[in-house]
Amino acid sequence: MSRFAIDVTACWRPQRVGMLTVATELSRALITHRGDDEFVLLCSRERPATLEGLECDAFLSRYRHELALKTRWLPAIEPQLESDAILYPYWPSPPFRRRGAPPAVIFVHDLAFRVRAGEVPWQQRLYLRAVLRPALRQAAAVIVPSESTGRDLLNFYKIPGLESKVEVIHEGLPPAVASGALPEGVEPGFILAVGTVEPRKNYPRLLAAYRQMRGRHGALPFIINGRPGVPQLVIAGRAGWAYGDTLQRIAAEPGVRYLGHVDEPTLSALYESASVLAFPSLYEGFGLPLLEAMARGVPAVVGAAGALPELALGAAIAVNTEETEAIAGALERLLADEGLRKKLGEEGIRRAKAYSWANAAELTLRLLRRVSGANERKVA
Repeated sequence: MSRFAIDVTACWRPQRVGMLTVATELSRALITHRGDDEFVLLCSRERPATLEGLECDAFLSRYRHELALKTRWLPAIEPQLESDAILYPYWPSPPFRRRGAPPAVIFVHDLAFRVRAGEVPWQQRLYLRAVLRPALRQAAAVIVPSESTGRDLLNFYKIPGLESKVEVIHEGLPPAVASGALPEGVEPGFILAVGTVEPRKNYPRLLAAYRQMRGRHGALPFIINGRPGVPQLVIAGRAGWAYGDTLQRIAAEPGVRYLGHVDEPTLSALYESASVLAFPSLYEGFGLPLLEAMARGVPAVVGAAGALPELALGAAIAVNTEETEAIAGALERLLADEGLRKKLGEEGIRRAKAYSWANAAELTLRLLRRVSGANERKVA
């Protein structure tokens, strides 16, 4: 029997929704499928509400701020855990670790702060540039969610031995949630866009592409759910950072409906009623909205950079999303061809079945056991 720790100190914060989902779902799956192993959670002030009810101990910090946690509390608590390994599924491990700290497994979600630096908040760029390199050097293993992210990591960090530490462990589908009602005024067959309103998600070009499509209305042979014409564009996602006048442009664009953040039953209903997913992100380390759409048979138009083409692989049309015309053309092609939508949708359903948090937990647990076996101070 081994004892492992999971750092979930950042799971109280809502800012990075995708990272929060990974940390929460992976932690829950690990503890649920732990077998004879034990887990302990490292929490900020209280156990996260999303991880209540799990059969495991928890250490509570008095700190909230990430810098205090990374420079004071975590380095002090790590050697006291009597743990065989520790998983950092949200942010990297502390840059300075004390003697006796257990082997660390860190999760690198993406390299957006290096690949698309101008589209990432300066505070996040500064923080990750400071902590990631020492975390990579000290880590016993590094998890990435895609081959694409692994390549980016090795391209930007020429650290001896790093390649042998990197393990690709795909994210999984969130637990199924019963669909609620569609928001008032939203009719089935719409184009759906899901994601935080921030520069990397590329909403201004999506709006411009949608405007182009509406401008060619008479020349487009669209009949969606028996209704001719360009369907509604529905956007679901909280306001993020540096979005400028994007929310105002969304509100002013005819045919576009902005819902903001929606709950899980509403999101499920949106996926089930959409004809196409528009996900023209400029860069993703994985792409959970695409996976969720694939699982429901919704074909997609996605960006050709980052991990999205790797995840879709036959379930979407990948385009250069820095070109508005390319986004518009791909959406028009899908909306005009019911047979193509069906083909891509069926392939999406088939591919999505391979992505589960149970699989991710199994591979992560195997990795934790492997690195703990090399730990000279093993105290199972």
